[in-house]
Amino acid sequence: MSDATQIDIDETPVNPYSLLEAVNRSSDTAHMAWLIFLGIMAYLLIAVAGVTHRDLLLATPVPLPILGVLIQQVQFFQFAPVLLVLFHLGLVSQLALLARKTLEFDNAVNQLEPTRRRSHPLRLELHNFFFVQGIAGPNRSKIMALFLHGMSWLTLVVVPVMLLLFIQISFVPYHSVGITWIHRVALLVDIGILALLGVFLTRAETNFFQASARAIGTHPVTTFGTIILFSGVMFVSFVVATIPGEGLDRHLRQYFEKSKGSETTAKAEGSWTDSPLPFLFGGADGLLFGMFHRNLIVTDIDLVVDRDVSAGEPSISLRNRDLRFARLDRSDLHQADMTGSNLDGASLAGANLINVRLNCSDENELILTDDRKKAKCSSARRANFSKARLKGASMNGVDLRFADLKEANLENATLKFAWLAGANFSYANLQKTDITGGAKAQGAVFLIANLEGADLTGAQLQYADFSSAFMQGVTLEHAHLQGANLRDADIDSAYMRRVHFEGADMTGANLSGADMREATVWMTLPPKSDQLKLADLGAINVVPMSENDRNLLKGTVGQISDPQLRRNVRDSLAKLLAVKQRTSWQQSNNAQIWQSLQTIERPGIVTEFASELTAHLIDLACKARWSNGSVAEGIARRALGRRFEGDLRTLFTSLTTNTSCVGGRALDADLKLSLQTAVEALGDGTAQ
Repeated sequence: MSDATQIDIDETPVNPYSLLEAVNRSSDTAHMAWLIFLGIMAYLLIAVAGVTHRDLLLATPVPLPILGVLIQQVQFFQFAPVLLVLFHLGLVSQLALLARKTLEFDNAVNQLEPTRRRSHPLRLELHNFFFVQGIAGPNRSKIMALFLHGMSWLTLVVVPVMLLLFIQISFVPYHSVGITWIHRVALLVDIGILALLGVFLTRAETNFFQASARAIGTHPVTTFGTIILFSGVMFVSFVVATIPGEGLDRHLRQYFEKSKGSETTAKAEGSWTDSPLPFLFGGADGLLFGMFHRNLIVTDIDLVVDRDVSAGEPSISLRNRDLRFARLDRSDLHQADMTGSNLDGASLAGANLINVRLNCSDENELILTDDRKKAKCSSARRANFSKARLKGASMNGVDLRFADLKEANLENATLKFAWLAGANFSYANLQKTDITGGAKAQGAVFLIANLEGADLTGAQLQYADFSSAFMQGVTLEHAHLQGANLRDADIDSAYMRRVHFEGADMTGANLSGADMREATVWMTLPPKSDQLKLADLGAINVVPMSENDRNLLKGTVGQISDPQLRRNVRDSLAKLLAVKQRTSWQQSNNAQIWQSLQTIERPGIVTEFASELTAHLIDLACKARWSNGSVAEGIARRALGRRFEGDLRTLFTSLTTNTSCVGGRALDADLKLSLQTAVEALGDGTAQ
């Protein structure tokens, strides 16, 4: 802005003395507007900088500095950049008008000066606003001139644009695609304002293209620096500061992966924690430039005020939130409502999630259509819940595919209709957990997990690993365990009526007192005979799979979304589905063992079996090690099943009135009532 534009010679000369007052009046007004604009930018900077990740997680209202007024967080980040752009437009427009007057004044004074040095005393009477002084002020040192022009460039171009980018980056961890696009559009509009009006801050031409051409020729360094600034800001806004998984992020990732010659489908979305350009701008944890995160980081913080929590009411509401890749390790979120939230790739290791809600917004829609998206179900694919406390959590319909729940405590949690394929429950506590509703748990790992008293009725457990798991009193009625690994599992007194064990490995499993009536085995590795004491194997089916069953199994395997897991399950069942292998196994020793087991320990009408089974079940349910009533509840559910072969009255009396039965004291009230009703029905002579 150091060179004045020459006015065309055919224009009427202007008296500089008459312009001086007009320039000074306009300069005074513009200077005040500039100060107000600086104050607004500082105000917004302080407000935005004060918003922490904890505030973003809880959607805490933004307190306005000095005023102390609370503005809803979402509304603040929606409208703050829009207001900033409007104020910026007003200031730039006013300065463009001031620049025209000042340039005219400078040209008029130049006619009165004998040399090109700006030495006329009239210039000393100009307003002290640096913008006016830089255009038409007297000659100064190069350092002073650089300062004047630098102030204009920084406060009118650099700071507003960088502040808009800062607002966007600060809000990216909230993961609102709509608001982030508002930030991008606001940035685009602001850059457009500067590009279209900025040239008139230094040139007196009325034609945009002429003004641009002369501005570039007169100030090439400033022009080049501005172009670099705008390009860099746009690159960061549209390429770097993206929300993981949004459309723009996916397309950029695919483009850069293609440019590197890699397969675009090789990387699952659940692992997209890094930036599309991690080698330049981000880290594996989503850190941008070493300062900003694309995802929420709220660890080791108590987010729930216990005194404000009421029984049955949510402590905090995080419904329908996008919390992908958030790090909430060891934070307290007990009794939080996360219904419909997306926690894909998030880390909640060691978090307190007792009584948390991770359900579908509309469970009836899920039951009727099996459409999780339409039912707005919670999702936590590949999330890390290791050592998390999920006792009593309500997680009906949740998508936990490939989630890590190692050593997690899910006692008494409900996971009806859950999607658990590939999930890792190793060493987890699943006592009294409800995993019914045909939960999909293909390839899930329950290694040394505690499933005592859990209910997995109808669950899809193909290729699941229950090695050395504690499954006393578990309910597996109608479950599908084709290709499952049950080696050395303790399945004492389990209820496994009509279970599909084709291709399963039951080597070393303890099936004492288990009810396996009408179960189907084929190509199944049997347990040892001494581990079948009091087991009920009546009407067990040792038959090959029918064509219809094979097609159903193939269809179930085909629905597994992950290619690697689908391949593993298919490989594990390949021999089971092959005709030649089926016919060869029919003549094997294992097949003969199962056929002989059909007649072992069958109760028939032997009264001793009923009394011995009842005594065994009571002894197991009342052990002090299961004082929480987990095994007692599993046995109670079994007793309420069809054609229970034990003594229901004796069992009910022992569980409900025997003071020495520790496990019975913790029996669920609804189960007690159901048992009492069944016993009363027997007393009336009604068939059980």
